[in-house]
Amino acid sequence: MSFSMLQVVKQCNSVTNADSVAESEGHYWLKHGGSKVGLVSAKDITALEQACQEHEQAVFDIDHSTRTLRFSASLASQESRSSAVAALLTEMRAKQSWASLLKWRDELYPIYGSNGELVAMVERAASYTFGIRTFGVHINGIVQGSNGETRMWVAKRSATKQTWPGYLDQIVAGGIGNGMGAGESVIKECSEEAGIPEHLARAAKSAGTVQYFARSELGFLPETQLVYDLELPQGFVPQPADGEVQEFYLWTMDQVVDGVRQGLFKPNCALCVVDFLVRHGYLTPENESDYLEIFDNMHCPLPFPGPILNKM
Repeated sequence: MSFSMLQVVKQCNSVTNADSVAESEGHYWLKHGGSKVGLVSAKDITALEQACQEHEQAVFDIDHSTRTLRFSASLASQESRSSAVAALLTEMRAKQSWASLLKWRDELYPIYGSNGELVAMVERAASYTFGIRTFGVHINGIVQGSNGETRMWVAKRSATKQTWPGYLDQIVAGGIGNGMGAGESVIKECSEEAGIPEHLARAAKSAGTVQYFARSELGFLPETQLVYDLELPQGFVPQPADGEVQEFYLWTMDQVVDGVRQGLFKPNCALCVVDFLVRHGYLTPENESDYLEIFDNMHCPLPFPGPILNKM
């Protein structure tokens, strides 16, 4: 099977109008103050409401008339909201109330409010079900050959990964969680996933972002990926360091493009490859009739606020 580049990017950006989807399918907006900060499916609200009724502490207020979910007014700080949600989700995990909680990661993802303030931290596995905006770093590891040819390091994900096992990935990619900043995450993920030492990882150059609003059987995924390009020495060979990567391949760009078109890459990693192809002139208005639509679907505006990045 072969996919067009537009099909590749639309596989990620599958929710083009969140308001319309929420209205037509009866989903609930998670709100804080005057801002929408998440989107929860109607079926998952039922399980959440039951868990809240059985829990000893008030955590959420659910308004069925407006299909709105809010943190309880009694939770007046980020710390109290985070603690209360953690206790509730722990109970829901034990009862398998949400399918997403079977993928528990022991990693916390932030929820941001309208002024970039931290509203709460929630278990990463629940981020899908709360439909909160998440953030990650994707690093394109590239090698410039003596003949001027650009090649890219491609990682094959471990067969035991909780998500997308055996698919292809950037040399390094990971979510930004546990209160870390983007630069810290680049250094950490480079070391943990590919054995890239800090002095090499620090050469990674910020190359913008890709944004998309996806959905899966676990919920909604409005995501912002901070993209970096990292030129590595010809003699450097990445090594699987934490068990998340099975092996690495050094591919020509033609091989990378073929892998994307064949659907071998994890969808958001394929999106980051397409972004690389656009930025470096492999994909142009002259050779791609869907160029503008591809670009729009890689930079989807999201309805939820984000952080002030240099204060993450």
